Amino acid sequence: MTNPSRQSPTRGIGWTIALVGAAALLAALGLRGPVAFADLGSHFANLQLGVRHWPGYAYGVGVAAVGLALSLRALSPDGATGRQRAALMLAAWSAAYSAMFLVWPRLDAEWVLLGYVAALCALLPNRVDVLTLAGVAGLHVLLTWVIDIKSGLTGIPLTVLDLRIAMTDPSAVWAALGLPWWTGYAALALVGFFWLTWLIFVLIEVIRPGLGRATIGRSRAVQQVLGASAIVLLIIGHFGSLYAGASEDKSTWDPKRLTGLAHRMGSLPFLAYSYRLESRSSGDIYRITGGAAPPGAQDVRSTVRQYIDFDAVTAPKAGLTPNIVVVLAESTFDPGAVFRLEGAWNDALFSRTRRTAANGLLRVNAAGGGTWITEFETIVGLDSRMFGYSGMYTHASLSPYIDRSFATYLRGFGYRTAAFFPVPGDFYNARNAYADYGFEKIYDSETLGLGRWVEDDGVMASSVEKTLGPEPDAPFFAYVLFLENHSPHDCHGADPAGFTVRFADTTDFAPNCALHDYVRRLGSTTRAIDSLLEYLAAIEERSGRPFVLLAFGDHQPYTFTDTGDVQYDYRPLRRHPDNARTTFFHIYASSPGRKLRCCRVAPPAAVLPTLLSGFVAGSPDEVYLGINLWLYDHCGSDAVRLDFGDSLEALSRPSRDGRTPACKDAYQRALAGYRTSGTFRLEDEPGP
Repeated sequence: MTNPSRQSPTRGIGWTIALVGAAALLAALGLRGPVAFADLGSHFANLQLGVRHWPGYAYGVGVAAVGLALSLRALSPDGATGRQRAALMLAAWSAAYSAMFLVWPRLDAEWVLLGYVAALCALLPNRVDVLTLAGVAGLHVLLTWVIDIKSGLTGIPLTVLDLRIAMTDPSAVWAALGLPWWTGYAALALVGFFWLTWLIFVLIEVIRPGLGRATIGRSRAVQQVLGASAIVLLIIGHFGSLYAGASEDKSTWDPKRLTGLAHRMGSLPFLAYSYRLESRSSGDIYRITGGAAPPGAQDVRSTVRQYIDFDAVTAPKAGLTPNIVVVLAESTFDPGAVFRLEGAWNDALFSRTRRTAANGLLRVNAAGGGTWITEFETIVGLDSRMFGYSGMYTHASLSPYIDRSFATYLRGFGYRTAAFFPVPGDFYNARNAYADYGFEKIYDSETLGLGRWVEDDGVMASSVEKTLGPEPDAPFFAYVLFLENHSPHDCHGADPAGFTVRFADTTDFAPNCALHDYVRRLGSTTRAIDSLLEYLAAIEERSGRPFVLLAFGDHQPYTFTDTGDVQYDYRPLRRHPDNARTTFFHIYASSPGRKLRCCRVAPPAAVLPTLLSGFVAGSPDEVYLGINLWLYDHCGSDAVRLDFGDSLEALSRPSRDGRTPACKDAYQRALAGYRTSGTFRLEDEPGP
């Protein structure tokens, strides 16, 4: 009879498990990638040794200890028995760590799945065990590296959607990573060699009994199958605990925090999570069913005429299209329309003037944050919720597939297009995204010479005027972001006697102080927009070219929306409990200008570029995405009826109640129209 210890060598798998434990410890210490030796001292000097970090350190040390004990035969002289004990200890240690997520979801679980895999591999035959664990660990490291690269390039981590895209064009993905072309073939050859070797050893183990080689006993085989089955069940439970914690994470609307979630979960569990999200909320735009036909041209044309008067005079001189400025006013909304207030404040931004073409409330899909969502919708003209969870990260996940936008539409009429940021261009991948959206010039806070964070809207407006100049040689389209009303709204030490406006339903200092600070900043935003209006009017006086200016709010500030670091519940103070996604829009146009008949019901943000195109188009057929007005006419403010909510899983819990049968049918037809509009490219379609 063959010695069992010779049948089940432990040294190779033991050392491999020890290396996995060491890697887990390094990851807990924050050393995921190559770190220069010169930086190690400063890195360790800045380590966080808080209570929530110790479980990760202990986990890495525990896995490494089990591996060392197995390799040194400290668990048992009998190799097979030692393997089983190692598998039991690893599974129990990993299960205990997984259970902590039920009460402590912010723990780092990056290498826990590898602990379970190590437990499984301890039960596998010789050579297959080491190759399997090394292969899975190597894949984990590779995917973690790609997650970091992609996060650095686009702002969000690797998802299954990215893998699907990579399968269609691997060379483009490799180029995007900044790697030489030959390294792709070398990597492919290395991976192929590794998995071919693994397959050969698996086949050897399968045919070994037929060659008369030693085999394990039936009882031991049953024990190993039962042990492996138990470990698989624990892995399933581990994924469940990770997903439960992620569903409660209220910070994942932020791309950077999504990357943090990917690291806490681990690359493989996060990819599985992204697949789960995609399967549950891939987006209506991707799953047209029922053979719905787009609305007919005559129907769209008729609807457009209801909102845009093409019989009105469009310009004082033939051939002069208007200069167009769009101002996204960060966190700006009409407080009197949203809350019950008393007192007086500067509401000029929300009041009609002699230049007003249309104004009122606006329905947005972001609340408390997510400016990029409203940027995408007002530039591209598509509701981001139609794209499912990827619509939460438009600048990173959708911008590469945009073939047509309001910017490219205007360039077709001879416009020069420019975007102005009050932050650096790498903030949430903005510079790359706006290039994808078709803007020719992109000016961020640093290229404008304003530093990294421009909190004064007046300074931003002056910089825009200076950059565009007093006598532009062509009609221009400028998309400008203001930042001054960004949360938080703190006014510690303010005198309540100076509050000119208050909430009607509370005398508490904190909310009324925040309102006072918001209104103070609102005055600065209003003056900045007035400055831009006068700048455009001066150009018109010199050149005869008319102008259009759109100002709107991207979302309500998190100060008032129960998101972010909120210290007060404002819900009882609202005029309506569901108006947290209500801001404002105001379209100014010099006279004479095209008349708009909008809007008795708050339009969605995606309708704004369609309305603006009415000042340029010569007929209803020329407006930008006229189908937007057709859908708005059938469904009102919200045709999609989904909610991004405050977590990744919010879109997988849709609420479509309240849509009429006519709206449901119109929505399906509109989706068919959007798919054929040439605005965006599906993942499996070639580029332009």
